[in-house]
Amino acid sequence: MGLPDKESIKISETSYIRLGTQKSAGGWHCGFYSEDTPLKLTIFDRNEPTDRLEIDIPDNCRTGKIYSFCIEGDLEGLCYSVGNSGRADAFAREYCYAVPHAEKGIGSAEPYDSSGFGRSRDELYSVFGCGAGKVLPLMEYECETQNGKSRTHIDDILIYKLHVRGYTKLDFVDNPGTFSGLAQKAPYIKELGMSAVLLMPCYEFHEVPVLREDMNNPYRTAYVNKVNYWGYTEGYYFAPKRAYCAMENGQQEFVNMVSKLHEEGIAVFMEIYFPWDMSPASGVEVLRFWHDTYGVDGFRIIGSDAVLRAAVTDVMLMECKFMGMNFGGDSYSFGIPEKIYHDKNRLIWYDEGFMEAARHFLRGDEDSIAEFINKTIRHQNGHPTVNFMADQNCLTLMDMVSYERRHNEYNGENNKDGRRYNISMNCGAEGRTSRSAVLRMRTKMVKNALAMTILSASVPMLMAGDEFGVSHGGNNNPYCMDNEINYIDWKLREKNRELYDFTKKLIDFRKGHTCIRPENEFTMSDHKVKGMPDLSCHSERAWYPLMEEYSHNIGMLYCGAYADETVNVYIIYNMHDEPHEFAIIGSAGKNWKCEISSDEAGVIIDENKRRIRLMPRTMAVFVSVPKETV
Repeated sequence: MGLPDKESIKISETSYIRLGTQKSAGGWHCGFYSEDTPLKLTIFDRNEPTDRLEIDIPDNCRTGKIYSFCIEGDLEGLCYSVGNSGRADAFAREYCYAVPHAEKGIGSAEPYDSSGFGRSRDELYSVFGCGAGKVLPLMEYECETQNGKSRTHIDDILIYKLHVRGYTKLDFVDNPGTFSGLAQKAPYIKELGMSAVLLMPCYEFHEVPVLREDMNNPYRTAYVNKVNYWGYTEGYYFAPKRAYCAMENGQQEFVNMVSKLHEEGIAVFMEIYFPWDMSPASGVEVLRFWHDTYGVDGFRIIGSDAVLRAAVTDVMLMECKFMGMNFGGDSYSFGIPEKIYHDKNRLIWYDEGFMEAARHFLRGDEDSIAEFINKTIRHQNGHPTVNFMADQNCLTLMDMVSYERRHNEYNGENNKDGRRYNISMNCGAEGRTSRSAVLRMRTKMVKNALAMTILSASVPMLMAGDEFGVSHGGNNNPYCMDNEINYIDWKLREKNRELYDFTKKLIDFRKGHTCIRPENEFTMSDHKVKGMPDLSCHSERAWYPLMEEYSHNIGMLYCGAYADETVNVYIIYNMHDEPHEFAIIGSAGKNWKCEISSDEAGVIIDENKRRIRLMPRTMAVFVSVPKETV
């Protein structure tokens, strides 16, 4: 396909400002952000990328740092890229890139085989049309996601984090490893009891990463020519990841997935990485697009604090929920003071504080009890917090109790990558074993970890597969593993059915007892005069918790009256390697029933119901009940 004559291309200014490209009556409307002037538009044929037509964009098309203009001419089937005139070589084959704002028309001219992954940049360009920048007729798709409005209230969010490709790659669904495959798992996610999914990056990104030495990205790959399986890099932010699409119309497939999840009452959150030098305005434009067009309910923003702060104050995103670590303080919107700092319905703190504290306590480490209690009940700076014990860049729950050391040999970095300190244990054998005693202890310890997470006061998060003991073989940094190391093994659901049923039971209990998850932080006092504090801690002596450095057990009593419940809840943890007794608080209830335990045989209530005895490494949940129901 030949390039048009330069004289046949007409560029005119337009007052309509929107980033990206859109088909218009007069041609193509374009909007691009640029730090510098002048801006150069390059048009080329993907089959002959070195033969290109370069056109300077007139400065009168610039408003602030946005170039907005209309292109008229015969551009059907051609590709484009943009840059400033000081980087003329940026469009050569080896450096070729496309702007990240062209979300529509990304359907490939040839079918994409989603079973493949890890394509080189040239291979991706050949199929994708130089990133997201193909100039093609717009693909039509219908959005039925109620204009992106969130469907789940903050105080009932349980987050289920997953990788779109790895979640269904080994499952018996149509089109495994795709958005369509994930949509088919919506009933399972609902059955489990989760109310939100958090999708690891699923916008278009290079499957072999493009490295930038100045990129402040903790996830960036240290070595070239490795598969970028996770996707924590900058990318073509307006386009769903083509490798996760079964349909040629990837936009419609993504919309269908969101709609299916919403039908099951499941909110959809996305993780998006923005480099530190990303324009806040451009980042907000990306978030608006996914929220308004695809119905995404919220985002975890990684990288740029500037984008996060701009997003949480944006009037178009006031129905979105955000997860991050630095929301800023008071802000203003149209001159009206807005207490963003105290907006508990939208802003959720995301850090590893709970994971570290809970792992130390689970393992029975010295001086861990106070920090565990603090992280279990906290709201960070007034915000709810995401509480998890496993994320993508650490050992899974099962690996956490199966390995004392990382085992990242297959990453090709001499086992030097990933966390050195995992706060883990192996329960008596490193890795795989057939020893029944070790396997029983591992199951019990995973149950304890699930209970700590799901029964915490704020926003619990599980990594997909942890509910039935998924393993990465001890790899705590499988960023480059597009294989069974990362894929969810669904056979484990039946093999470890005990864990799956235990997880469901915990979630059902959490939903049925709002006294353990208040909207605001516990005061640990009877500030509403209900007869006992909203939360109190106990040990062998009632009202006297043992908080010394050698303590490994605690009883946490929740007052049901603070949530208009007729029963009280008593959650006890004994993470010591010896049995321990706990006091029964008579003023909270004379009769107690054990609802959940990580070891039912390890819970003993004496005949007078004055003491509760827990065996080593055991947790239990009790509720106060009338005597006739005991």
